[in-house]
This record gives sequence, structure tokens and C-alpha cells, in this order.
Amino acid sequence: MALSIISTVTKLDNSPLVMNILFVLLLFPTFQLLADELIEFQHNAGLQPAIPLTPNEKAWLKAHKEIKVAVKSGWMPIEFKLENERHRGIAVDYLTKVANLLRINVRVIDYNNTTNLAEVDLISGVTSSALITPNFQLLNQPYLIIPNAIYINHYTSEKSEANNLEELRNNKIAVFKTGSLPAKLRETYQDIELVDTNTADEAFEHLKRDKVKAYVGNELVVDYHVEYHRLNYVQKSGLSPFTSDVFMAVNANHPELASLMEIALRKIGQNNKEILDNWKISKNEMERLLKLALVGVLTVLIMLIARFYLLKRSIRIQDAENQQKIWHQANFDFLTQLPNRHLLQNRLQQAIARADRQSLKVGLLFIDLDNFKHVNDSAGHSVGDQLLKEAAERITRHIREEDTTARFGGDEFMVVLPDLEDLQGLEKICEKILNELVRPFLISKERFFVSASMGVTVYPDDGRNTEELMSFADQAMYEAKKQGKNRYQFFTESMQKESNNRLAIIKDLRHAIHKNELVLYYQPIVCLKTLKVLKAEALIRWNHPEKGLIGPNDFIYLAEESGLIHELGRWIFMQAITDLNAIHAQLGDAFQVSINVSPYQFSNTQHLLEMIEVLKAHNIAGKHICIEITERLLLEPTDEVIEIIQTFRETGIEFSIDDFGTGYSALPYLKKFNIDYVKIDKSFIQNLEFDNYDAILCEAIIQMAHKLGISLIAEGVEDNNQRKMLEEFECDFVQGFLFARPKPLQALIEYVKEHAT
Repeated sequence: MALSIISTVTKLDNSPLVMNILFVLLLFPTFQLLADELIEFQHNAGLQPAIPLTPNEKAWLKAHKEIKVAVKSGWMPIEFKLENERHRGIAVDYLTKVANLLRINVRVIDYNNTTNLAEVDLISGVTSSALITPNFQLLNQPYLIIPNAIYINHYTSEKSEANNLEELRNNKIAVFKTGSLPAKLRETYQDIELVDTNTADEAFEHLKRDKVKAYVGNELVVDYHVEYHRLNYVQKSGLSPFTSDVFMAVNANHPELASLMEIALRKIGQNNKEILDNWKISKNEMERLLKLALVGVLTVLIMLIARFYLLKRSIRIQDAENQQKIWHQANFDFLTQLPNRHLLQNRLQQAIARADRQSLKVGLLFIDLDNFKHVNDSAGHSVGDQLLKEAAERITRHIREEDTTARFGGDEFMVVLPDLEDLQGLEKICEKILNELVRPFLISKERFFVSASMGVTVYPDDGRNTEELMSFADQAMYEAKKQGKNRYQFFTESMQKESNNRLAIIKDLRHAIHKNELVLYYQPIVCLKTLKVLKAEALIRWNHPEKGLIGPNDFIYLAEESGLIHELGRWIFMQAITDLNAIHAQLGDAFQVSINVSPYQFSNTQHLLEMIEVLKAHNIAGKHICIEITERLLLEPTDEVIEIIQTFRETGIEFSIDDFGTGYSALPYLKKFNIDYVKIDKSFIQNLEFDNYDAILCEAIIQMAHKLGISLIAEGVEDNNQRKMLEEFECDFVQGFLFARPKPLQALIEYVKEHAT
């Protein structure tokens, strides 16, 4: 309070009269501060702790009526002591609340270089990188997380020039050389030149003399410093993305005290608003202090000046609140209010540092919601957003208080689990999350279903830094999807090799499209009655310069994952149209080419509709093209899929369902979309024997499809026995090695000519 009065009034008037009044006002509090530094709990609240405790914790408190706490004397406003005064500050306010919660007295000891820490139970204020005492360990969570703010000399710089660190690139900035901030700045902003300082006064002197563009430091500490020393040339211009975390540290000989402090601080809360507000100069308090100090002394002119100052102060406070809001928006996800990717990395780094000190492990979960895209596309983004919010709440409910759930992006979440002693607890958490997410989501009176694929990595077993752990967790998550979804998968070294191979293939494939390494082969589709060939399926091959000819099964799925499928699909269609012109020139214009289109391509309407314009440009009728799609695409189609299919059909393009029988095999939707052909999957054909299950099912599919006016194509026909059975079932077309393998264009033309009669 005394500092607040001095800081406020002396800005307005430095006259001896005002200073004498202030001395009298501060005289009585000074006498009070000479008392013994003992924080006693309020006895009128009862003798029992105000929070639930275990028997061991109660026994420890009963045996220890007082704890000794080392408190620094020069870290305003967190913990400090002026001449002939008791320690005070935010840390002391926290200790006072702890004393009342635990019903225990707190003995404050001045913390300096001569302090015998062996006699100390607790250190009240330590940054995560400043604990060098081996007999003490940090509590799991900081009780203060303060943004590091940017300060400029507004006499020589404009505020707009330094709103954030990006605008300070290629400039000098001053930083306090101890702590973790300089290392973070050097790692993230290598083109900013750091000027290390030993004290805040040294940093402000650099700023005043224009030796640095800005000073970056703890917002709470620097704001108080600026007010106390009346540094009028200093102005806060913005916030950095980094924070200063303040912990308490407990003597390792008192694990019960560590547990009690964790419980008490959790009860008080991180960045307790009541405590922090006590160390801010509010608008109302300013008015009261000015009236108290200046009544009967200051003239009406001074009062007008005071009002003007209050208005300016109010604007500055509002600006600081806006900056705080900006910091929150930069570190938390707007939709779920979970930490975002940036804050996640910060928390993961903290967990790794603590794990190194305590020889424990850190778990990292990468969670991806299965089937979320379908829900989002079919039910709308508002339902998708609500599902994401509820999924975030479900995940958070099933982890520990010290764990961190973050939204990584889209339908992806990450969970940091520090201080793991074994993997069994980690597996139980994974199972709980999976079981929780598979339960139906009730949104707007409708039930929606998703599941989760989860990748798991462990520090230090799997990686040595945040980037490796996050990358490996991502790889493990994709492996969980590959194995069937709704499961968790721990990272293994083989996944890393597979990932590197996958990335290499994607890189080569990107170049292959433009280096003429791709080629189309064609497999004839034979009419079973006449044995004539009037159709062929276009099948892509990749003529890799080092690996030779690569089939589509080895790279199409990677093109889908990486988004290259759109560019690759366009190349296939353009090449097929060019080849079709050559086929018609030599075989007549009755020939049709089937082209496979991935479900992923239907997400880009423009690319697909360009096919119609290509047909018109080459003067090719739509009936000469058959689009092969999977049945999954039609089960719950989006409006865009329905529109594209209708537009294609209006041009005469035909449709075929590929690999029928491997999925839902529902015939009604085939009629709904006027499907022309159904291709029976080769897995049924290869097992054909008279009166076995596959034969009965195959015959039933053919008969039902014929009644719906749909023609049948049997894939994978490799022997005469299969052919004879398909003839008996009255199958329309066959395709397989018994008749012809996939061939280059000219070989196809020659094959068709040979079998024309």
C-alpha cells in the first residue's frame, strides 16, 4: 500500500509538503512492520484443516505446528522486503492462505546467499530453471504463470513497431540473463540479438540510452518496477508468446509437506485473482488515496490534473487487459478453451525438464477422432463444433489434474502426462479415453458416433525432445488407424522407418507427375457370351527410376494421405482421354474405358467437374467413360457427392461399383443412383467351388443385380473352372489373368484386334 501511495502521488507533485504528508500517512504502518515475521493462521476459523486430508497428512501436520519458509527480499511484487519492514508480496499472500487452509503457522526466513537451507522446509518463489539446490524439488504445478511482455522507450520508438517479437527481428532486445527466456528466444528468434543484463535497472538503462530496441521481461515484475521507479519513458507495447512460471520448492525430506502444498495451492488456484488484484492499483483505490493525501492541500487545478491522470491510467489498465486477452487467445483454443499447440509445447517442455530432475517418465498421447469428418460433413459444422467441445471435456475428465489436454488442430488432441512411474497407469488412461469417446454423443436430440485412434510415445524411451515425441506420437496414431481404428498404439522404431519410407515415396511421387514417370496400363474386360473386348480398365503404374515399375497399391494410399490424389487423378483422366482417342482411331468408337476415382477426389468438386469440359474439348461422348467408385462413397453421401454423380450422368458417363461384396453390399442404393455395373471382388471369385458359400453368394448377387437392370463384372478370374461357373450364373463380363494381364496402350490395341473375331 505504501509503495502505491508513493508511486501515485509523487508522479503528480514532488513538493516537500506532499512528501511530508505521505511520511505521516506511512508512519504508523512502519511501526507495525517491525514485529516478528510469523504468519499465524486464524484461530477463530477452528483448529482442523479446512480441506480434506489423508491420515498420514493429518499426522504430519499434528507433529509440525510450524514450517520455515525461505522468502527473497528483492523480487517486487512477488516477494520483497523494504528497510525495517516485514517480507510481503504475492508469495507471502499465498503463504497466508496456505496457513489458514492447513491451520499451521509459517515462519518467514530471509532467503539470501548465507541462508542455511538445511533448516528450511520450503522455498516460496522459484522459476523452473532456477532451482539448483539438490535437496529441494519443485511442486508439480506453478502457482504463477506470468506472460513475458515487450517494453519500449516510447520517446524513441512507436508502439506499432513492437507489438510482437516478429516485428523485432534484426533488432537488439534486452533480457534478464538468468532463467529460461534467453534460451527460448535464441531458439525461436535467431535473428534477434539478445543483450543479457544482470538487473532490471541495467535493462532499463539500455532502453533509455537507445542501446536496445526493446526489453522483454516478466510482465508482473516489470510493470511494478516501472510504476515504483516512475519510469515515464517506458511503455508496454505487446506480449511475447513466452511465460515466466513461478513454483514453490519443498525440502525433499518432507514428501508429506509436498503433498499438502500441492493440495493447498490447488485449492487457492493458479494466478489467484484476489491476490493479484491486491497488487494492482485500481481506479477506485487511486481516487481514495489521492483524496486522503491531498485534501486541504491541493488546489482545484491539481484535482483536474489528478482526474486527467486517472483517465490516462484507466486507459492503460484497459490496454493491459486487452493485451492479457490477446495472450490468452494466442495460447488457448477458441472453441474448446484447451491449451493450443504453442502452449502444449511449453507444457511438454516443462514436463520433460521435471522428468529429468526426478528420473521419471512423460507420456504423450496423440488422439484423432475417427469418423469425425463424416459427422461434420453430413450434420453440419455447428454439430461438429459441439462434438469437439464435448470430446475435449470427456478426455479431460479421465486424466489427472497435473496432466494437460490440448487441441492440436481439427479433430486432433494431445495429452501430456508428466511424472509417470510405470506404463500400466498410462495404458489405463488410454483405455478410459477410448471407452469414453466411443459412447454416443447426444447433440440437438440426435445421437452421433465416433471413436478414436491414439498414438502413444514415452519420454525418454522414444525421443529426447518435444519435436521427436510429437512426430512419433503422430506416426503411432496412423498405425492405430491402419490396424482398424478405435485403439491405441505405442510407438516403435519400425514405424519411424516406415514413416521415412512413406515421406520419401510422397516426395518422389510429387516429382513423378511432372517427370513423365507415370504410365497407364489397361486390363481388358471381356464379354462372357461373345468373348469380345469392348471395355478396359485403366490402371496406373509408376516407372520409378530406381525401384522400377511400382503398382498402385504401393502409392495410391499415400497420394490420398498427402493430398496428391487430386493432381494424380487429373493426370490419369487426361492420359486416359488421350489414349481413348488413339483406341477409337484404330478400334472404332464403341470402346469404353473405366477410370478409378478415389473417394478423396469427391472433396474437390472443381477438379472432378473439369473432366466434363475435357471430354467436350476432345469430342468424346460421356458413354465412352465409366467411373469406378467404392460402395462406401454412396452409403451416406454428402450433397456434393450427389450433385457430382447427377452431373456426370447427365453427360452420359456410366458408373461402376468396385470391389462389391467387401463392404456393406447393400443393393438398394445401387438402384437409387442408377449404377450401371457392379464388379464382384476377386476374393469371392478365387474361392469359387460348386455349392460353397462364395458360389452361392456370387450367384445371388448376379441374380439380384440383373433384376435391378445392373450388369455384372467378375474380377480376378484366373482359371476355366471359375469361368464355367460364372457362365452358369449368367455373369455379363469377366476380367482377370485367364484372359489378359494389364497391358500398355499399344499392346491392348493389338490384343483387341486379335480377339475381334
